[in-house]
Amino acid sequence: MCRLATTFQTQKQAFSYLQKYRTEFERIARIRLASGELEDGIVVLSML
Repeated sequence: MCRLATTFQTQKQAFSYLQKYRTEFERIARIRLASGELEDGIVVLSML
């Protein structure tokens, strides 16, 4: 499971950014999962 925090003001803006950089977020999430960087069993990422 992965939680993605954002500072975008609208869901539409956040979704557009996520779609544009989806493969990068997935790559980072896999790295964090493999290294055990979890918070309560969840990979936590941020969109800034």
